[in-house]
Amino acid sequence: MIRAIIVDDEPLSVRRLKYMLAEFEELEICGAFLTPREAYEYARATPFQVAFLDISMPDVDGMSLSRLLLERDPSLSVIFVTGYDDYAVQAFEVNALDYLMKPVTEQRLARTWEKIKEKYHNYVSEEEPGATGLLTGQETRIVQYMAEGLSNRQIADTLHITSETVKYHLKNVFRKLDVNNRVRALQRAKELKIIP
Repeated sequence: MIRAIIVDDEPLSVRRLKYMLAEFEELEICGAFLTPREAYEYARATPFQVAFLDISMPDVDGMSLSRLLLERDPSLSVIFVTGYDDYAVQAFEVNALDYLMKPVTEQRLARTWEKIKEKYHNYVSEEEPGATGLLTGQETRIVQYMAEGLSNRQIADTLHITSETVKYHLKNVFRKLDVNNRVRALQRAKELKIIP
């Protein structure tokens, strides 16, 4: 399990990002803070691997906070989440793993998640009970719901994600199973015993 914190002075932004990140089962949001000071106090006592930081905050900005956090733990992955593109160069000077522009889209966040998984592959177990090593747990669930005849919209509602996210997962499923439609995906999933 990869542990992450969110630091943003806008409660709505924190809630939205937390909701979007809940999609990634191997990621645990262990803390969400409205002030950099609270986040830094937390970091002194609690280990985590990833920090999602807003840049523009009163008192201590996200850049300064990132430097403080990286002094404590140089292996930390910092991902800036901001409404401004002026800080991109500075962000990469502190070796930020990624730089997300608000409002963050699910597709863009999914690319960030791939970067996180790549860096922390030891923390992430793609294989879960009932999942094959080929598909992630979420992809397996989507294939199972597809086998039950649910539409993308129904799958999205059942899993509390958007239809776009379902499409993103299906694209990955098709690629991994080497198929190009739902019918072939279900046939292949049966052959591989992903579904009964």
